[in-house]
Amino acid sequence: MASNIAGADVSGYQPSNLTKYRKAGAKFVIIKATEGTGYTSPVAKEQLTSAHHNHMYVHAYHYANFGSSVSGAKKEAKYFVKYAEKIGISKKRWLWCDWEWQNNNVNGGKVASAKAIMAFMAVVEKAGYHAGLYSSASLLRANIDTSRIVKKYGDCIWVASYATMGKIDEPDFGYFPSMDGVAIWQFTDNWKGLNVDGDVMLIDLHNDAKTEKSTKQAAKKPVKTEKTSGSEEKKFSGVCYAPIINGNPSWKIRLLDGDGHWTSQYIPTNSKWKVFAVKTIKGHKCYKLGTDKQWARAKYLKLV
Repeated sequence: MASNIAGADVSGYQPSNLTKYRKAGAKFVIIKATEGTGYTSPVAKEQLTSAHHNHMYVHAYHYANFGSSVSGAKKEAKYFVKYAEKIGISKKRWLWCDWEWQNNNVNGGKVASAKAIMAFMAVVEKAGYHAGLYSSASLLRANIDTSRIVKKYGDCIWVASYATMGKIDEPDFGYFPSMDGVAIWQFTDNWKGLNVDGDVMLIDLHNDAKTEKSTKQAAKKPVKTEKTSGSEEKKFSGVCYAPIINGNPSWKIRLLDGDGHWTSQYIPTNSKWKVFAVKTIKGHKCYKLGTDKQWARAKYLKLV
C-alpha cells in the first residue's frame, strides 16, 4: 500500500501529448473517454498512447448524463466500456463514473442517485474493470448515498475539493475532504500551472487492483482458521494516508463487515487492540480486532 501518488486527469481540452505531465511528476492519468451515449473523445486514444510511452498508468472516465435513471445508467456504462475496450484501456485499471450537477438531475434523492450510479458501476465491473465514482465533495455529501456505494465497492471514491481556486503545486492535507471510501483526491484544477486537474492517489490502485478484485470473486470460498490467545494485546501501525483528524494523525484500515464487504475505518496512531484470532478470509490473512464484523486485513497493518 502506497500513498501520495501524483496524477492528472485529462480530456479534449488537454493535448494528445502528455509528456509535460509526466515530467511534472504524474505517475498516472485518467482520460476522458465518453459522455452520455453519443460522444467519444477524439484524442483519448492518442492520450493513452502518449501516457504509455511516458510510463504512466492509464485509467478512464465517463461524463454521466443519466441522473437517477437506472436504465440510462446501464446504457451509458455499456457505451463507456465498449469504447474503453476499443482504445485499449487495460482490464487491470479503473473506469470512473463522473457524476456532476451540470449534466444530471441531482435532485432525485440520495438513494435513487446511488442506485443509478451502482447500476453503472455493476456494468463496468461485469466487463472486468474496476469501477469508481467521481464527483465534488459537496455533491457526494448532499446528493448521493455514498455509504451504499462504499459498502459494496470499498475505497472507490475520486473526490474533487480545492483549498483555493488557481494554481496549486502540492496537496495540502489540512484541506482534505474527510469522508469514507476515498481512493483519489482531485485537489486542484490548475496543477503546477499546467491548466490540468491535479490528483493524488491515496491508495496504490495499481498494486492492489488485482488483489481487490480477487477478494470479491473469492467471497464464497471456505475460511481457514488459526488459533491465537484471546487475551493477547498487540499494537498496530501501518502506512499513513489519512489526513489529520481532530488534531491527531490517524491510520486507515480495512475491516470486513458482516455482509462480506470491506469497509474503511480510521484508528489513532499506535492504537492498541486485542487480537482474538487470525483467519485467512478470501485469500488474505486477517486479524480479529473485536466483534465478528471486525476482521482487519494484515496487509494494511503491521503487528508489533
